[in-house]
Amino acid sequence: MNNVRERSLKTGALFLFLLLGLLGNCAAQAQVTVTINGNVANVDIALFNGFTTIDADVSITFVQPLNLTAQNLNFQAQLVSPTDPAIVNRLPAGVNIDPAFPVLITIEPLYFSDRIFASGMQTFEGGDGNLSFLNSYEMQVHTHELTYVPGTPYRIFKAPLGGAFFDITADVGNGSVRGRGRSGGFSQFMMVKDTRPELVGLLGLGLPVIALLKVVELELRLVGAILNNLLRLELAGLLTNVQAALLLLDYTTALIQVDQLILRVNQEAGSGMQNEWRSQRDLINDAGDIDGLARSLRYSILRLNGGP
Repeated sequence: MNNVRERSLKTGALFLFLLLGLLGNCAAQAQVTVTINGNVANVDIALFNGFTTIDADVSITFVQPLNLTAQNLNFQAQLVSPTDPAIVNRLPAGVNIDPAFPVLITIEPLYFSDRIFASGMQTFEGGDGNLSFLNSYEMQVHTHELTYVPGTPYRIFKAPLGGAFFDITADVGNGSVRGRGRSGGFSQFMMVKDTRPELVGLLGLGLPVIALLKVVELELRLVGAILNNLLRLELAGLLTNVQAALLLLDYTTALIQVDQLILRVNQEAGSGMQNEWRSQRDLINDAGDIDGLARSLRYSILRLNGGP
C-alpha cells in the first residue's frame, strides 16, 4: 500500500514538474518588443498559447510627447480566455473575443516621483522624466490572425483598468485586419468582434442604435469636461444636431455636424479645453478624450452612410 502511495506521489510530482516546465517555456516564448522612433511607439507582439504563436504589431502616434521611452510607456500584452467572465462581463452584450486573437493590451505608463530610476542613469528630454503628450494619440493594432472582409465586425475597444470596455474605433482596414482608434488616455485595449446590429427596427427604417449610444457617451464626457459655458453650449448644440440627424436617418448631415465638432475640439485644445495627459495622472485630457469619442462616432456614421 505504501509503495502504491509512493508511486502516486512521484507521478504527481513529475506531472507538476512537467507542467511548470511547459508554463515556463510558454512564458519564455512570450515577447513584447517596444521601439521608439520620434513620436511613434512601435510594438511587436508574439504570444505563445501552447500550440502556436499569436502575432500582432501595434503603433501609437503621439502629439508632442515628452520622455517617450519603452520603459515609461510600460506596454504589456497577454493572452486571455475568450470565455473568461472577468473579461467577458466587461464587454457589452453582443461583443465577443475572437478565439483567434484573444489578446489583452495594457498600457499603464510609469510615474517616477524623483529622478532616480531603478535601472540606473536615464536621459531626460524635459521636466521630471515622466511621459506626457498633447491631444489624442492614434493607436493602430494590426494582425494577420484575423481575416478582413467588407463590413468587418472587428473593433478596437478601450477600458479603464478593470472597468467596462467601450468602442474607440476610428477606422478598420485590411491587411489582414488593421484597426485604428484615438484617445486622450489609457489603460486596456482589445480588438474584439462586435456582432451588434447597427440598425434596430424595420428594415431600412431602424434606429442607428450604436451611433446613438456613442452620442450619449459623448454627451456624458462633455458634462464632465472643464469648459467655459459658451464652448459647452456650442459643442452640446453640435452634438444635438448629430443626434437629430441620426434620428432622421440623415447621415450626410450627421457627418457634417460631427466633423464640425471635431474641428472645434481641435481648435480649442490647449486654450478653451485641457489637452494634456501625463503619467502623474493629475491632469484631465478633455480634448483628447472627446476627440477620440467623436472620431469613433464618425466611423459609425460613415458605415451607416455606406462606408467600409
